[in-house]
Amino acid sequence: MSEKAKLSISLEEELGARLRALAAQRQEQISTVVTHALVDYFANEERRLEGLAAMAEYQHEHGAFTAEERRAASERVDELMGWAAASERHSA
Repeated sequence: MSEKAKLSISLEEELGARLRALAAQRQEQISTVVTHALVDYFANEERRLEGLAAMAEYQHEHGAFTAEERRAASERVDELMGWAAASERHSA
């Protein structure tokens, strides 16, 4: 079994209540819920930073993104994340 680090953190009251409720709903300890959340957060953050580094490298080699390229990329991210309504995606 891996070693554990014992931490003491402070959360806003509402966030703490939501954490307790989720842990109870899942019948898990709070530390288990937090561990899963942090694993996901670090994986997503690593991907984000790798993406930023790749974009910086691309721009270094090919020049800065144009306004049109930035707009198209933003729209694509919105679409992939489900942030844009279907009607917005198909207009233009």
